[in-house]
Amino acid sequence: MTKVKQNATKVKTSRTKRLTVQPYMRGDAIYLKVFHNGKSIAFSTGLTCKPSKLQKDSLIIEGDESATDLLQTMRSDIQRTYADFLITKRHPDLREIRDIALNKKRNVADIPTVIQCLEKYLKEEFEALEGIEYEKKTVEKKRFLVDRIKQYILTRYGNRYLNLSDLKPIDGQSLVNFCKKTFGHGHNHAVLHAEFLKRTLNYAIANEWIDKNPLAFFRPKRERKAVIALKESDLLRLESTTFFGREYNYVRDVFLFCCYTGLAYVDVSKLCSSHLVTLENGDLLIKIQRGKNGNQCIIPVVPQALQLIEKYSNNADCLHRERIFPVFSNQVMNRVLKEIQALCGIDIRLTTHVARKTCASYYIANGVPLTSVATMLGHTKTSTTEQYYTQRSEEAVIQHIQDFQQRKGLK
Repeated sequence: MTKVKQNATKVKTSRTKRLTVQPYMRGDAIYLKVFHNGKSIAFSTGLTCKPSKLQKDSLIIEGDESATDLLQTMRSDIQRTYADFLITKRHPDLREIRDIALNKKRNVADIPTVIQCLEKYLKEEFEALEGIEYEKKTVEKKRFLVDRIKQYILTRYGNRYLNLSDLKPIDGQSLVNFCKKTFGHGHNHAVLHAEFLKRTLNYAIANEWIDKNPLAFFRPKRERKAVIALKESDLLRLESTTFFGREYNYVRDVFLFCCYTGLAYVDVSKLCSSHLVTLENGDLLIKIQRGKNGNQCIIPVVPQALQLIEKYSNNADCLHRERIFPVFSNQVMNRVLKEIQALCGIDIRLTTHVARKTCASYYIANGVPLTSVATMLGHTKTSTTEQYYTQRSEEAVIQHIQDFQQRKGLK
């Protein structure tokens, strides 16, 4: 007796895991009810007949061949959609299965998975614009982000066919924690991955693949890092040092020019005479679009920078390449700067990007308005200049207060 009950229980359990479609009548209206794993959903088929005409097991409507075909097709579409969910390892959602089967929702084959959406976003928004809006290195960085996010999806969910709608709000912070633990990223770099995923989901919304962004309320704060920049005494030390090797002098002069103009490596490497504008008063101005984002930089040429331009006006390398300065590759620049740092006894590690931050800190410390410095650097937001490029130094604060006291006659 006990054995019979156990078998009955097994049969009942197996049935609840299967998907079944059963018809029922409400007056003359025919409805279908879908059962799966103890849950069910019912909907109207839009068909009618007398209750006595419907054969529930075979879904045949006596005397109406076209209605029979339609009713049986509905059942087949529901079962086929359910099979697609199982094949792609997605949790069967009865409402979604119903909508897809009845063509109320786009076919699941047209909706990319999370990984496919990441690939499409990368290809259409970045790779397609390489050399137009984005440098090759920028696109490569986005590729690294996508690869790490894919690894997170596979590690957390174990499913490369994860549906976009299966992502949860917690995935934002979980991705940040995953990047810190797995790749050893710092907080700000880990946050980049979650922000990229969030933008990808906005792209999915624009394509009507999902209705809402599960990371919409994910707004992590970034840690403010101390801005590394040279002091004026370091600049004077670099200017007064003479090197015997030609490449050392080239690299030092390009670095100093970037310190006084704020040009990034990619921009100073392509700087030519067409970027120089002479004003009515004889002053020189640099107008150049940044290679990174296309923003225009407007840079007045100060005497220190002008001396460097004149120094290389007849340089054979510059004339041959039609450039203002002889600029080596970024790797060579940074390697030589490391040696220059040691030779000059400078504590700060010199890189081409340190020159850009030195420029912002140098001018702001000497009273140039933040908005003007942002324009020189090609920043659309002054907050970018202030947060990531301006060094808050003790000397600058003291100097500003001393200037204030002199203007007010307090000293």
